[in-house]
Amino acid sequence: MTLENTIALVTGGSRGIGRAICVRLASMGATVGINYVANPAAAEETLQQVEAAGGHGFVVRFDVADAKAVQESIKEIIASRGAIDILVNNAGITRDGLAAIMKESDWDSVLDTNLKGAFLCSKAVMRAMMKKRWGR
Repeated sequence: MTLENTIALVTGGSRGIGRAICVRLASMGATVGINYVANPAAAEETLQQVEAAGGHGFVVRFDVADAKAVQESIKEIIASRGAIDILVNNAGITRDGLAAIMKESDWDSVLDTNLKGAFLCSKAVMRAMMKKRWGR
């Protein structure tokens, strides 16, 4: 399968599973947007691995839990590179600990990133995918 001429965005793409997804999509021909929020060095390292795999990519910083940041960043990607064809909602955080002692703010952070972030990013790319009648 080839993904030539497609734009993919991987949230949480700077390390771990997200990094592996970025490299794999790039090796299949996609231009990969590597999203991160806190570690620019890790995102740049992922970009180097994408390029070493013969692919193309770009780094984009935004917090998936921030609706305004998601909208602005995805709008900017679409304006500069075209519609996002593939969205991988990979961003996620943990606040490990016993539920009995977990702070409500920690719980809210996990839900905002892991659940709300996927919703916000999906919603932001959906219209362009529907217009093209293609998207993953």
